[in-house]
Amino acid sequence: MIKEVEFQDESFEVMRVSATLDGDLPRTYREAMCDSDSEKWCEAIQKELRSMSDMQVWEEHEVLPEQHILGTRWVFTIKHDSEGKAIHHKARIVVQGHRQIKGIEFEETFAPTPTFASLRCLFAIASKLHWEVQTFDVTTAYLHSGLEEFIYVCPPQGLITEQNKVLRLKKALYGLKQAGRCWWQHLREILSNVSFEPNMEDQSTYIYARGNNRALLWIHVDDGVLSASSMNLMNDLKVKLKERLLLKWDVGIHSIVGIEVRRTGNNFYFSQPTLSKKIRQSHPSNIMAEQPLPEINLELGPAVKLDKNYLSKIGVLLYLAQATRPDLMYSVNYLACFSMNTTKAHCSALENLINYLRGTQNNSLKIKANDNWEGLETYVDANWGGEALRSQHGFIGFLWGSPVTWNSKRQTCVASLTCQAEYMALSFAARAGIWLSQTIGVIHKGIVPILISDNKAAIQIASDSGSKKNSRHIQREFHLINELLTKKQVMISWTKSEEQKADIFTKKLGKLKVKRFNEDIFGG
Repeated sequence: MIKEVEFQDESFEVMRVSATLDGDLPRTYREAMCDSDSEKWCEAIQKELRSMSDMQVWEEHEVLPEQHILGTRWVFTIKHDSEGKAIHHKARIVVQGHRQIKGIEFEETFAPTPTFASLRCLFAIASKLHWEVQTFDVTTAYLHSGLEEFIYVCPPQGLITEQNKVLRLKKALYGLKQAGRCWWQHLREILSNVSFEPNMEDQSTYIYARGNNRALLWIHVDDGVLSASSMNLMNDLKVKLKERLLLKWDVGIHSIVGIEVRRTGNNFYFSQPTLSKKIRQSHPSNIMAEQPLPEINLELGPAVKLDKNYLSKIGVLLYLAQATRPDLMYSVNYLACFSMNTTKAHCSALENLINYLRGTQNNSLKIKANDNWEGLETYVDANWGGEALRSQHGFIGFLWGSPVTWNSKRQTCVASLTCQAEYMALSFAARAGIWLSQTIGVIHKGIVPILISDNKAAIQIASDSGSKKNSRHIQREFHLINELLTKKQVMISWTKSEEQKADIFTKKLGKLKVKRFNEDIFGG
């Protein structure tokens, strides 16, 4: 008889951290059967088992002596619409991949993960060139890819099998260490047959270029978006992809990886209302703050356990900041530094940040091509000394006026002067600029990143026209900006401090400056 295997709770990616802020979901098959929504969970379980059968995921096999058998478990989720209303219940069978034996049950596990920056670039290109855009979902994505290794698992609860039989996997079932890699390799082969080539700067983005026809495809596991230079090309590619994959197309571009997308003409607006609502509901209040961080002292102090979900909330806010809310980036990164030494002041600051989110809940990231902007302009700034006597630098990059990339980071090398901190910030931003120019280079060639700084001394040092005496101690990697300028791979421009759009990524700002930034970045 098959012995029941105990399993460990698996960690969820940052997109799933918000589960702790939701109502309780069933954690086991038994809980689902005893849940008030047991009928809906039963339907979801039966649907998943039918998918396993249709995709020929496994075959029954005799139990052999000393055979290594992996356990399985059910994972239950509820899919919501943009207003937070439950659409349908979903059940998924997951293998206990943490018990796999390397060299026998798996080898390589790497699979690329797409970036939000490349996703925003796709929409910025579509806005500029007036391309067609549609999103799609790959049904049972991992189950399309075959499995080379011999892997045996216990039948999941709810599946009736013959006694003393296990399941030998024929497809890369969820939870296997190599499942993501198998799917990536299978998808890459399929897209290659349709004349898509992977973008080597982001291998989850694929480029179609034949004659005057151009297309971009971005995919994260089973969520994807396709943009094409004409509707005829879009329809042709859809037919070819449908012949090879089980796809569901959304012509209206309603959402992609949890981001709601609204289109008005050639303009796109990104938001995450469902996730934003969850974090706001964790702190019921009518207060609406006008700035992300309060004007209080947030130095280290004796740790106190005031909010057990502090880390979970930081994780949700970080996901928002990376995807659609650049105005949160500095504040979230700063509060995350105190995760192991949380004081009453930090919990109060986190509550203030959530109240700020409540007051700006209607902010939608604006992807709108502007002919008055150069191709790729990146505003760069640094705050010498910073909140903890460590310089903080940040940047935000615009592609034809659309914000596509941003970051905020504490510097690792100590800067003894303001111009040194600004100089290192230029190298930091230059890397992102070069990556972006190479990412979009196949579609739109000849774009040279323009770095915009408000520090003339840093610009002089970077341009080799300034003294290097005060920058000799700076790590060699930060001198990259000199080489890039010499080779004319980037350009540098100066701007007034009051026009520096990257200011919000380096320090706490007053409500008027925050409002000005939001007016530039967000739209209705």
